[in-house]
Amino acid sequence: MYNILTEQLKHYTVLWRETSALYEEWAKKRGLSYYELLVILSIMEPDGPCLQKDICTHWQLPKQTVNTILKNFAGRAWITLVPSEEDRRGKVILLTDAGRLFMEATTSDLQAHERSVWQKMGQENARALLESTALYNKLFMETDSNETA
Repeated sequence: MYNILTEQLKHYTVLWRETSALYEEWAKKRGLSYYELLVILSIMEPDGPCLQKDICTHWQLPKQTVNTILKNFAGRAWITLVPSEEDRRGKVILLTDAGRLFMEATTSDLQAHERSVWQKMGQENARALLESTALYNKLFMETDSNETA
């Protein structure tokens, strides 16, 4: 049983890395790094103001990584950073017109690509993937690392 579990874990890890690599390659074809794509998704997602710390928390990215990306985006005239009214140390990310155009196009293209993939998977496979992933995450959080199989 141990060998089967080990092989399944290896296979899952390969698939997880492959999925990340697919998104990384998608971003690269658009002149972005994977982390830049994640930051764009965060900027475009919220209904309210987006702060650097929100991006770090959402994607578990180091503050310095996000800071470097935001400075790069500011240099491209895609965003401006203004002090938060709630916490002057925090910066609110505001899109420029050029930034909004680029980021809306990027997120729209990615969402269209993802929708196409999910459509091809079919409802049954999509539901199974979501349920299995949710179960894996739940059990991962609940399982004590000292437990033995």
